[in-house]
Amino acid sequence: MNNLSSSQVQTPVLQTIRSKFHQMTQTQQQIARYILDQPARVLRMSISELMQATNVKSESAVVRFYKILGFGGYNDFRVDLATEIAGKSFYATYDEITATDDVETINTKMLQGIMRILHENMATIHRDALRQVVDILEHARRIVFLGYGTAGIVAFDGFFKFSELGFDCHYSPDPHVNAVILTEPKEGDVVFCISYSGENRDILIQANRAKPIAKIVALTGSAESPLGEIADICVVTVSEEKNYRTDVMITRLVQLAMIDTLYIAVGLRKGSSVMERLTKTRHALSYLKYA
Repeated sequence: MNNLSSSQVQTPVLQTIRSKFHQMTQTQQQIARYILDQPARVLRMSISELMQATNVKSESAVVRFYKILGFGGYNDFRVDLATEIAGKSFYATYDEITATDDVETINTKMLQGIMRILHENMATIHRDALRQVVDILEHARRIVFLGYGTAGIVAFDGFFKFSELGFDCHYSPDPHVNAVILTEPKEGDVVFCISYSGENRDILIQANRAKPIAKIVALTGSAESPLGEIADICVVTVSEEKNYRTDVMITRLVQLAMIDTLYIAVGLRKGSSVMERLTKTRHALSYLKYA
């Protein structure tokens, strides 16, 4: 995977914890889960108090935890975490939806969550990664979009939009069909994989088989996930980890925004020929509108 760093963007602490979660030991994951669940409480804790709260017996385990995140000391970690939490206060906190919430409360919580997550992605997305994906897509011979379940909605959107631009695109919700499509990948093929967890088995199998020849692009939540390790380039998005499926809804909206970004950027690269094609497409579809 092509690892990208940005001197202009500092990844938020909580997102760094999520992205490195797969690299952590079981003890470190125990600490990580507690911090992700109770970030504000951790700000008031000493190392010994954090050890007690997470049932960790060794102080060195906490030291190794914050060092894997790139911090030289526990105080540095807490300062950055406090700054992140304070920065989020401009956008209302995204509360979990409960069984007692009425429709107005649900609407408020959903919209607040969407606003905050979109804002976080605007601050953390790697611009170099986006530019490299645009380069790859612009010169693609064929684009195969892979996504299942909720990610399938995003994959289909990518298939539809890039078909509008004139690319030879493929999408199917059936992994068997995708296996057939990718039986003989050729130079210039791009496999665009969409999985926030980066752990979807069907996507991993198909991407691995195509990788020696095709370029693998991943739209995912972690560059250190199994999919991130396979991919030639990752577009990493930020989302929340909640108990209900609201996180899935918000993740989908962020992913759709990334598809739109790539669609517009590639379309502009293609120039006037694409605009002519889009005009013809609109005319071709006009008969579907009620006169």
